[in-house]
Amino acid sequence: MNIKDHYSFMSKLYLQQTVLFAVVFIVVILPNIKRTDFFLANMAGVAVFLFMVSYFFRCVYFTFKKNAVSFALVHGAKSLNGNTYLLIPSHNSQTIVEAYSSEGIRRWSILSLKGKERRERLRQLSLGGKGHIFKVHEHGNSHPWYMYVNQNDVVFFLGDKTLNVKANKQQSKRTNFMIGPDCYELKKLYSDRILYKNGKAVMTIKKGLMPVSWQQFFHPNTPQLKINEQLTLEERALCLCLITLF
Repeated sequence: MNIKDHYSFMSKLYLQQTVLFAVVFIVVILPNIKRTDFFLANMAGVAVFLFMVSYFFRCVYFTFKKNAVSFALVHGAKSLNGNTYLLIPSHNSQTIVEAYSSEGIRRWSILSLKGKERRERLRQLSLGGKGHIFKVHEHGNSHPWYMYVNQNDVVFFLGDKTLNVKANKQQSKRTNFMIGPDCYELKKLYSDRILYKNGKAVMTIKKGLMPVSWQQFFHPNTPQLKINEQLTLEERALCLCLITLF
């Protein structure tokens, strides 16, 4: 999946919502405006109209973004650093994080498992029925990782290997994690997050640093995820969980 598909889905979604509210406004609201003087009825008409206008402009916005990204993908716009990703909100309610490379290709995602898939994974990993289980997926890699979180335990699964995570929240903006011999520390600074491993910054999420050349394709405040190039693939998956889920 690339960012064009995401923008295309969002533009269609808001177009459908615009049409729906337009039908309600024309078929239900307008014929009854002159038949009643009730304040609530008139306010309902105003609310429906404002929703319709809002969804229309959102549809226009995502259509513009889709066309801009289509141009970038075709003409090979200049890429950001290979270890820098853009965090784009997902239309999938189960998705916690989606990270795209600057070429507009989805590279990473974290999903909160629900329903049948959650029950099957809990049974497969011999876990209790309570708690949350998250799937970390590097797209193009057929072997996802999992993190299990409940009130008392945090466990990260790497195939047949498991890592117990001991979380210790020091302050509202700082959390320490002990994973084997390694110490991780998560610091939250305003809207930014920095994850340290044994005192060295290995992953950051920052806003407001979007290169000017990319602002026509992505919102200027799109969070940027930067990953230390020395991290292994498994460490990247683990750190991505720590910096986004806590």
